[in-house]
Amino acid sequence: MRLADNLEHLRKTLPRFGHSLSSDSRGSLWMFGGYSLSHGPLNDIRLFDTRNSTWVQVTVDSTPDAKMPRGRYFHGADIVHSKQAIYVFGGITKTKKATKNRTLEDFWQFDILNQRWSQVGNNGYGIWPPPLFGHTLTYYRNATTESLILIGGVSPQDGFLNTVWEYKLDKEAWFFWRSKGNGPLGIFGHSTIFYLATNSLYVFGGFELRQQRSILSNKLYVLNYDTQTWTDLSAMSHPDNLPMGRYLHSAVTTETHMIVYGGRIYPWNINETLYAYSYNCNQWITLMSSDITKVGDYPTQTYAQAMTLELNSDAIYVIGGWGTDIQCSVLQIKLPLDLCSLWLNRSCIKIPECEYCALEFDNSTMLESCFSGTKQCPLEDIVNTKKHLNRARSCTGQLQNECSEMKHCTTCTQVPECQWCDGMCLKNKTCSGVSFTSVEQCPLNECRATDCIQCSQLSGCEWDNTTLQCYASKRDKAIHTISSCRTPCSHFTNCTSCLENYKGFCRWSTQLGECISETYQPIYCAGGVCGLVLDKKDEHKCPEPCSSFKQCSTCLARSHCGWCAAPGVLGEGVCIDSAKKSCDKLFEDDTLDIQILDKNITYSWHYVKCPPENECLNNHHHCDPVSEVCEDKEVGFDCVCGRGYNKSSNYACTPVCTQGCVWGKCVEPDKCVCDFGYVGANCSIPCQCNGHANCAGPDKLDKCLDCQNNTMGSQCDKCKPYFVGNPKDGGKCIPCNEYCNGHSAICVPKHMKDSDVPMDLNDLKEGPVDEARCIGCANLTAGDRCEDCIIGNFRPSGNYSDKCRPCECHGHGDRCDQKTGEQCNCQNNTESEPCSSNGKNAAQPCWMLQCSKCRDGYIGSPKDGQQCYKQLSSHMRLCFDAKQDDCKIKPKPLNPGEMMFLVIQPRFLNVNIRVIIDVTQGELNVFMSTADNTFKVRLNNSTGMNDIDFDMQYKQWENTSRNEHYIFEKEATGLRTYITVEKPKPILRVKGLKDRLVIILPQEHHNLEQTRFYIVLQALEPEDKKEKAAYGIVFFQQDQLHIDLFVFFSVFFSCFFLFLAACVVAWKAKQAADVRRARRRQVNEMLHMAKRPFARVTLNLGPRPRVRPWLPNDVRPVAVEPTGDGLAAVITVFISFPGGHSPSVRLALASSLILHDKQVNTGGRAFLRRRSAHAAPPI
Repeated sequence: MRLADNLEHLRKTLPRFGHSLSSDSRGSLWMFGGYSLSHGPLNDIRLFDTRNSTWVQVTVDSTPDAKMPRGRYFHGADIVHSKQAIYVFGGITKTKKATKNRTLEDFWQFDILNQRWSQVGNNGYGIWPPPLFGHTLTYYRNATTESLILIGGVSPQDGFLNTVWEYKLDKEAWFFWRSKGNGPLGIFGHSTIFYLATNSLYVFGGFELRQQRSILSNKLYVLNYDTQTWTDLSAMSHPDNLPMGRYLHSAVTTETHMIVYGGRIYPWNINETLYAYSYNCNQWITLMSSDITKVGDYPTQTYAQAMTLELNSDAIYVIGGWGTDIQCSVLQIKLPLDLCSLWLNRSCIKIPECEYCALEFDNSTMLESCFSGTKQCPLEDIVNTKKHLNRARSCTGQLQNECSEMKHCTTCTQVPECQWCDGMCLKNKTCSGVSFTSVEQCPLNECRATDCIQCSQLSGCEWDNTTLQCYASKRDKAIHTISSCRTPCSHFTNCTSCLENYKGFCRWSTQLGECISETYQPIYCAGGVCGLVLDKKDEHKCPEPCSSFKQCSTCLARSHCGWCAAPGVLGEGVCIDSAKKSCDKLFEDDTLDIQILDKNITYSWHYVKCPPENECLNNHHHCDPVSEVCEDKEVGFDCVCGRGYNKSSNYACTPVCTQGCVWGKCVEPDKCVCDFGYVGANCSIPCQCNGHANCAGPDKLDKCLDCQNNTMGSQCDKCKPYFVGNPKDGGKCIPCNEYCNGHSAICVPKHMKDSDVPMDLNDLKEGPVDEARCIGCANLTAGDRCEDCIIGNFRPSGNYSDKCRPCECHGHGDRCDQKTGEQCNCQNNTESEPCSSNGKNAAQPCWMLQCSKCRDGYIGSPKDGQQCYKQLSSHMRLCFDAKQDDCKIKPKPLNPGEMMFLVIQPRFLNVNIRVIIDVTQGELNVFMSTADNTFKVRLNNSTGMNDIDFDMQYKQWENTSRNEHYIFEKEATGLRTYITVEKPKPILRVKGLKDRLVIILPQEHHNLEQTRFYIVLQALEPEDKKEKAAYGIVFFQQDQLHIDLFVFFSVFFSCFFLFLAACVVAWKAKQAADVRRARRRQVNEMLHMAKRPFARVTLNLGPRPRVRPWLPNDVRPVAVEPTGDGLAAVITVFISFPGGHSPSVRLALASSLILHDKQVNTGGRAFLRRRSAHAAPPI
């Protein structure tokens, strides 16, 4: 909603960009600085009142003692609510409109309550951030700390900021961080917000420095405050789900999302204006979709605006910026607390954590709604309707991705089940080198520098001019010094030297007269403040001094130059500044070389038109010396074509060949250069080399000189070895590597048998014609052209040049569809997850969901070699084939190498568990754990049978303090083996079970409410028995105990009396509270009565000198309390009792309610107007 930008008070506010905007707790928006096209950098501070949508001019104390910050833009600013102050750091300024820019490093504080500026010092610590612009200053606050975090920015003198700075408010000093991780090396024009739930800062977009080039970024980084570690969240997301790269945008945060608005993007796209980022799901959501319900028009695309979030109403305000033109309006954006409610149809299920519900009647939708997954459906049930519900795709808040895709230690160690080993991110693999499993273990990059000068100032670091990066030096001393680094662009003072620098990194601003770097040009020249910017290809356009021009025509082409011509027609003279307007003081000009001037002649002044001259004599013409001849004219000259040349359609003089050039080009008069494969005087005779070679001459057409295009033979009619094709009649020979889709470099004729292929491939004499067969297809490919995959592999992209990869059946199948990777032959009680565009797995390819789900009756996570476990209920007896129906009638064996996987779900939470395994024949190994990912099945290549192995996270730290699971082994002996497991998270391995095994799990040592017990039975091959297969049963019991009535009633009455005592205490507390409340009310009433108006009256009770008749108006009140409407009043008078001095009470006060009559005289109205008019003076 755009707020009244046509009102008078809005037109008084200068349009601007690059300013800052802060919101206080009173609903006021404070705007500071910015750049105005008419006034340049601004230093005014404006107040916008959101309650009545008006601008308020802020009067700032500007006494000589109170300093003011200079006008600036692209500075960093934020408000500290605890101090009610706005802090401002850095920015760009200039003293005059046409002068050079200046980057600031000053730090200011604006007191909101006193409306006063004060400059902030360093409090004696001695370190201070460099001058910056394009940075962010973000307010950080947790339970114990308040500070301002400075991230990014750049300056022409010091380059990009490569460290994070923190200003601690309690110490009033700056400190820099030694951060680690894969954060941006240098960045500007980005946005930064602080999210309290993760205690982290989120940095999005901007221009990011990569190898001395500024790249428009769409990456989202998170910087954890506690560990000071960067993480690239964009690496965890699919590239198609990321917004376009942008800079000079704005961002605010809510409790669940980060809202991003505007920014400069390429190409310009209005649909990229407004985005929301879900912290919990690490996913971007566009808020400009056609499916969203809205009120009002969508906001327009702007950049360099300022945005803030009002604390009380959660409304977002956007002010200023640059769109199609510079803006001065105020935009209000209101988003619901539940963003899912923006969608009204089924499309919302694509949004993470959003659910959809609808009421259907007779297969038609009556009502529908979208809501957050943490809430209930807002639609109430209606009779004869059916409620349809689509569940949300839930998010855990943890980072999820494939370990192999992680390229940095800090990102790898934050993903579950990933470890950093020898520069690679591995998942559940043995690391032979140094392994890092936590962020704290990751090494710190000591050579973090953005340019050569910063790198040279770091000890033990060296700058590589090839990769343009800073590395740890392997030498004793780095050979690079600051003097060996290229000169920064800001050091060049003229256009020529600026554009001649190394590799053209510098640009020249004609408006500022300043040399700038291309790395920060997008923000430095925003709004066109740089005017025309010249780069290396425009070096000839550099403004030059007039004295450098030696011809009159080039001199007068510059409006600031004039020509002093010498007598004659040779065009001699000098070019001087046109401000002199004559040649009278020519010999007094210090910028000219006096020695080349002839003092004996008189020079004439020319500014509009050059004097006559013979350009053909002084070589001031531009005629081609070979094909053209100069002819002088009275004004100027003409270039005519020479002998053997004719004027062409493009007015150029071209040579003429009288014999013609059929297949060639005439390069000189009567001289042709023939095209490839043609000979003859007029290039009309083709060679007999199939278009692949030149021949010796017109009389030797079949003598080919040098076969090209990978051909061979006397007439270039065969392909060379390792090439395939038919080169006759201009055909091509393509490389075997291209024919085989990049998977093989060797091909032979299709009809050639394998036995005919020579052992030494160098013995191949020629390449095959047309159809060929590839030899030794690599990358798991097969087929004549390596277009297929070997069985058990697939190519997910469908592009034949891509590699094939093994079927992703998670170890439960060995075959799949060769094109899609789906339809795995799932075994081990697994099946594939359903895959659809609207399902919960829509974000994952279907081939990643194969054999990833357990069948009904089984539980587990059958990925990466893990298994599904059969659910075993209490008192259920299973044979070793995990089937219950035929267990007693026709039991099936467990053959050697086979395994049975069971899971025990306790039925009672306060009863011990007894697991009983009876082996009637054969021998077993028994394994048990409380986690479904403890055991993995691997193939033993020596025996050909499957073995059980521990997962890496349990195997690496066996029985140490790093692992909360306790691993122990037992050997089964005798007819019965009893094992009592008292450790809370055991990993048990029992070897050589031949009879009965009883495992006792005491309930006092295990949390039966949350714990499941996973059991694996592995059949062995006995050495001394003929019967190899194993038979038996397995079951578990929880024997309930009888209720002890004495204990039951004891506990019951104890609880009852405790409850009764609590009620008595509560009743007494209520009584005390009532008494306290009554006393407080009485005190308030007394205080209220004491605040009523009062006065003192002097009353003379002595005897009167004489008796006067009573008058009607003689009795006057001493106090009057009028009613609100003034029609009535309560009056108070003194009453004297009769009896003289004898009565015990002689005087009393009386009050009465009276009505004012219209005939009341003026004397009586005095009591109504002013109560003290008739009061007696104080004693």
